[in-house]
Amino acid sequence: MEDSISVRIPAKELREIEIISNEEKRKKSDVLREIMYKGIMEKKLEIALKKFQNNEATASKAAEIAGVPLTIFLDILYKKNINFHYSLEDFKEDIEDLI
Repeated sequence: MEDSISVRIPAKELREIEIISNEEKRKKSDVLREIMYKGIMEKKLEIALKKFQNNEATASKAAEIAGVPLTIFLDILYKKNINFHYSLEDFKEDIEDLI
């Protein structure tokens, strides 16, 4: 289901959206939806990484929060040089999630 919402966009950001829209020959609304989607995905990953680093979520649960497969989440941990901590309890929890 789609819904409409009114949002005030500062002039500087609106100019940037118009530039992208013109460059890609796309509607501003399409550009905004893409930017919003990418921002949501980035924010979800940020939350998942924070929860993982604070031992508030296993790798499996953090991947779920981020909305990415576990293998992708593990790659992100590696690329960001984030210490991978994984206990037997985490393993048991992940196994339960899979069953």
